[in-house]
Amino acid sequence: MPPRSSQRTPQLQLSAILSQLRRVAEANAPVRSTGAGAPVTVTVGEIADRTGQAGFGVINALLALVAIPFMGVSTPFGLTIALVALQMIVGLHRPWLPQRIRRHAVSVKTLEWLGTRLARWTGGLERIVRPRLPLLTRGPFWTLCGVAILVQGLGLALPLPIPASNWFFIVPIVLYSIGLLESDGLLIVVCHVLTATQAALVIVFWEVVAAGLHATFQWFAHLAG
Repeated sequence: MPPRSSQRTPQLQLSAILSQLRRVAEANAPVRSTGAGAPVTVTVGEIADRTGQAGFGVINALLALVAIPFMGVSTPFGLTIALVALQMIVGLHRPWLPQRIRRHAVSVKTLEWLGTRLARWTGGLERIVRPRLPLLTRGPFWTLCGVAILVQGLGLALPLPIPASNWFFIVPIVLYSIGLLESDGLLIVVCHVLTATQAALVIVFWEVVAAGLHATFQWFAHLAG
């Protein structure tokens, strides 16, 4: 029987960053704690500051993942993602966030939960994602990614009364973030295809709804006449 390979699957940068943030928060626990049993936290502002330009991908993914439990009430998360994406479009080197959002604390337990879920959901990606076609993650293509993430963020902000509708926007946002962090232009292309498909589905859905409303108004007008 051949020996098992001891080579470990490379970890996605997003997973590694979440783990690093958790370790930093735990290391600062004595400073942060205000009493026995006080939760150990790291603020969104500290996350943005520590990750620099990579913070665009980290913050977008973090906000999208945190929005998962808030199905139907994800408007603040979607709008914040749209704000960060807008800064990508205008060319900022690191994300700027309002003080209220910067002060928002994320507990170590939340980071651990996000890291565990992310590792579970992206286990297959860790084997295939790698730096390739990096040109598609820079310059004007970086701006294009910002436009696409802006659209996804605005979609996430919509209070759609559809169960699990958040996933329709969360998945592409997280994939865009991973693609940017890993400089994987091929994954970015896949994300663009997803965004284009979503846009086509929205247009078709809107045309169907508009046609149905028009037919309904005509029916009522016929009855009234």
